[in-house]
Amino acid sequence: MTDYLVLPPVRAVRGRVAAPSSKSATNRALILAALSPDSVEIVRPLDSGDTRALVRCIRAMGAAVGETPSGLSVRGPLGRPSREDVVLDAGDSGTAARFLAAVAAAVPGRYRLTGSEQLLRRPMGDLVAALRRAGASVESAGAEGFLPLSIRGDTLRSGAVPVDASRSGQFVSALLLAGVAVEGGLTVRPHGVVASAPYVDTTVDALGAFGHSVARGADGGIRVERGAAGPSTYEVPGDWSSAVPFFAAAGIAGGDVSVTGLRWPSRDADARALDVVASMGVRVERDAGEIRARALRGALTPVSVEARDFPDAVPSLAALAIFAAGESRFRGISHLRWKESDRIAGVEALAAAAGVRCVAGDGEIAITGPPPPSRNAATRLPTFEDHRLVMAGALLSLALPSLLIQTPDCVGKSYPGFFRDLETMLVRD
Repeated sequence: MTDYLVLPPVRAVRGRVAAPSSKSATNRALILAALSPDSVEIVRPLDSGDTRALVRCIRAMGAAVGETPSGLSVRGPLGRPSREDVVLDAGDSGTAARFLAAVAAAVPGRYRLTGSEQLLRRPMGDLVAALRRAGASVESAGAEGFLPLSIRGDTLRSGAVPVDASRSGQFVSALLLAGVAVEGGLTVRPHGVVASAPYVDTTVDALGAFGHSVARGADGGIRVERGAAGPSTYEVPGDWSSAVPFFAAAGIAGGDVSVTGLRWPSRDADARALDVVASMGVRVERDAGEIRARALRGALTPVSVEARDFPDAVPSLAALAIFAAGESRFRGISHLRWKESDRIAGVEALAAAAGVRCVAGDGEIAITGPPPPSRNAATRLPTFEDHRLVMAGALLSLALPSLLIQTPDCVGKSYPGFFRDLETMLVRD
């Protein structure tokens, strides 16, 4: 892995890029296709570290996965009866780990779910508790509520299961996906304020696209039952989470950028970040085929925003806020402590490297920009091997000299081509 990367400051950013395929949609499609007895072609799936980890795991669970000219062909059913544990290594992928924990409990087999050292630090306790309440046999092989987990398959039972989703909406999504494999279906009842709630909508949409029955109750419960037939193909949309840095780049460096391949209108969580970018003084034009961001004359405007529903966009939005004159606040983000890294601490570190004040409060951060005059000495940007913090660090580098972005290669987790695409937009002359 490259230790660090230096991007010389630029005069502007200008150009057009195609959004990479959505990691969220790819992961949900892989699970749902693997739970289908019929072959499903996933068109334009994201090829990244996270999605490769999930492909390895569903293959280990019995799915047939092959390449096609347009993407991947996936066929289930999942389940590999064995007296010995089948090892499922989710790598760095929290999404894969959460989805697999629930699905493994619903299909035949014995499984040991594990991952990287980084993933072993991410909490699973609320999901494990919900699975146990629904009859699943899930045991912690190390610290309670964390990976590794020993899971006895075919133990998840039909019925209603409450789950605390205040740390992660992925716990709700995991149970909904597993409900497809449970005879009689499953009703998931989230309690607490659901973190990143729009991602649950993404799961509901994916379940519907694969032909399954989903109904929301007046009490907030979501009922899922297996459908009779699913699609033969599923096309993955573009990734809003990976597009947001380009829109922020227009505000930081000045210029005019466009991203194609994004669905609009969209229920995607990070599509909501567009309004934040626009409120800070970037002109945003939304179209079904292209989203365009253009810098306006004058200083960027600070914002105060509830960001609970679009956490993956917060690092890039924070980078934009660093260059706004005044205090910006991002509220409702306590769940950022439990991402690939502690992203609240990560944003604090990036702000410190840029020379601006950043204060973390109870589930919020306050950033006061803009940066002081440029320093001559090289400054390392700590990124904690977190792909979203690396992208935010790259944004800072567009306007500040002598910044060294640590562990840039970890963008391969979600967007292997990020630096290649960013380079096409940089205007240095």
